[in-house]
Amino acid sequence: MNRVTTIVLAAGAGKRLGGPKALLAWPSSTKGGAERPLAIAHAEARLSAESARVLVVVRSSVFHALLAHVQPGIDLVSWSAPDDLGPAGSLAVAAPRIGDADAVIVTPVDVPPARAATVARLLARLEAGASSTPPPLAVRPRHLGRGGHPVVLRTEALQRYLEADPPPLRDHLRALGDRCVDEEVDDPGVLHDLNVPVDVIRVLGGPPRFLA
Repeated sequence: MNRVTTIVLAAGAGKRLGGPKALLAWPSSTKGGAERPLAIAHAEARLSAESARVLVVVRSSVFHALLAHVQPGIDLVSWSAPDDLGPAGSLAVAAPRIGDADAVIVTPVDVPPARAATVARLLARLEAGASSTPPPLAVRPRHLGRGGHPVVLRTEALQRYLEADPPPLRDHLRALGDRCVDEEVDDPGVLHDLNVPVDVIRVLGGPPRFLA
């Protein structure tokens, strides 16, 4: 894929975690580097690999806390809709902004940033299917038979999020039927969810902290 954009869904309040997941302190990918918010860690991981641009959808309440970490290629999208719209609402806010991307990576913020090799495998599966009739519109990672994140989609697969009452991504992928395919990956990280403090302890070895 020539033009890849990532959407990071980071507008959750993080009530069960104890603070906004977008601001969860995440270790640097380089030795001796400073911690940065998890939402920014996702963006940096994608910009250093396959993505030319990353849209980070966040609550207006954490927007300014993230501004200091923004670098070229990262666009913060402030969202203040009701919580009950959930990630579907975040996708609806981001979808009109994906521009001329060939493929879009969608990742919730509450997972560790995906490995470059894992995302490359998903994109390769999406591209390899271009000659199929019809071609796949989305690829989901699976590890040991369980589905995970991120998901990669052709741009046209997000058309539904330009319409009224968009569904949760899980329901949308199900509605795509056999045009959504699974790719087995050797990456247990695609299964991790950072929803409660013990999840963070398992991954980072300590309780969650949040960067203001």
